[in-house]
Amino acid sequence: MKAKIKITTSQTEYRGKSIFERACEELLIKETFDTFQGDDTVETTLYGEISTRGSTFFIKYEEESEGMGGVFTEVSFDLAKPKEISISRSGALESCMYFEEGKRHICVYDTGIMPFEICIFSRTVDNQLATSGILNLVYLIEIKGACAQKTVFKMEVEKI
Repeated sequence: MKAKIKITTSQTEYRGKSIFERACEELLIKETFDTFQGDDTVETTLYGEISTRGSTFFIKYEEESEGMGGVFTEVSFDLAKPKEISISRSGALESCMYFEEGKRHICVYDTGIMPFEICIFSRTVDNQLATSGILNLVYLIEIKGACAQKTVFKMEVEKI
């Protein structure tokens, strides 16, 4: 089924703090997806496909932002486990990121030149994609040697 996909991300960099220091502080802060104002906010509207195979829900689309041409993204999850989301990219860039509320996962991001590990600590996974077409993620991402970043990700999917 065809879909219109609106994605909004907002990020803030935390200089000099590890993901665990920041995660501990973040757990004490209560803010909503609508109130967070990051240093860098991007909004994109794309078109893709929604499907279900067995108990797995999928959203697939081609990235259109600068430098992402030829990259295809697939968001998937088991309908029985909506708090566990996988976002995989294939093509010119490859990655597989795994988001599970309250947990830390090490993932691989391949730029085509060199793969590197990223660490994702998912603070909030609010997944209503199968019902109302909304996914909200709040997570901290860290790359060894770089500053941790807090990201608020919102995906709104509308069947067309």
